[in-house]
Amino acid sequence: MSTYAWIRRQRDRPIAEHERRWAFTAVAAVTVAATLLLALTAPGGLSTDTALAPGNRGRHQQASTAPEGRSVQSALLTSAGECAARVFLRGYLGYLYGHDRASEIRGATVAFTHSLPARAPNLSPAMRAKHARVLSLHAAPAPAGLIGVTALVNDGGLIDYPVALRLARQGGLLLVSGLGGA
Repeated sequence: MSTYAWIRRQRDRPIAEHERRWAFTAVAAVTVAATLLLALTAPGGLSTDTALAPGNRGRHQQASTAPEGRSVQSALLTSAGECAARVFLRGYLGYLYGHDRASEIRGATVAFTHSLPARAPNLSPAMRAKHARVLSLHAAPAPAGLIGVTALVNDGGLIDYPVALRLARQGGLLLVSGLGGA
């Protein structure tokens, strides 16, 4: 008997009660394990920190200094920082997915905007068909004099991905001066 015939015979037979119990137990164990893994790897993990609760949004905390001498901004974004990040991301995500040109990006320093075409993304038609959206914004560690922001983005896929921004104050405005973490 061929392997294909054996698989076909196994597929078409009725499932015994002990096999149902075993399958249910296996599926339940995998579901619990996947839930715990996702909870532990999600931004913030299983912490009970209420700093990002909707009622606490917009409150300021004192900046502290990290061990490496870097300034750690507030765990909460100011409305100006959030607005600057959203203005930039609106144009940048359009550019990243091939919908807009780099010259259409607003809320970034001139030097940073001019550096974007040098590293233009090479996009497939499938990527061009996607439309990314910002799910959330969070403050992040940044070098002294800059404000770090991490945006959680989803483009319709199964996985959300972070985009780390560095904001600098220029001419009284907050502008994105670079990408990447601290």
